[in-house]
Amino acid sequence: MKDLQAYLDDALKRVKLESEPDEPFIEDYDIHAELRELIVTTRNFLDVTQNQLAEKSGVSQSNISKIESGNYHPSVATLKKIADALGKRLVIDFVDREDLE
Repeated sequence: MKDLQAYLDDALKRVKLESEPDEPFIEDYDIHAELRELIVTTRNFLDVTQNQLAEKSGVSQSNISKIESGNYHPSVATLKKIADALGKRLVIDFVDREDLE
């Protein structure tokens, strides 16, 4: 009986309670969705069609459409072409999550 109690005591020590997480909860985010929204919003604000953006950026209209619908994840080089064509500068930065609240 003593061995069983020692086993149970040891097992109980290894149980992690939900109120004591090892790591703080970090809300996930979808960077691709944010990029899509930014491209669509900027393009619409500037009254630029997908075809016009394709001509100015050198990115095919079908790829612009795929990016905007979430079926294609563009490279940084492609994002730069799109930004340049929209008269914008592509800026990539690491921001503390607390600063976004």
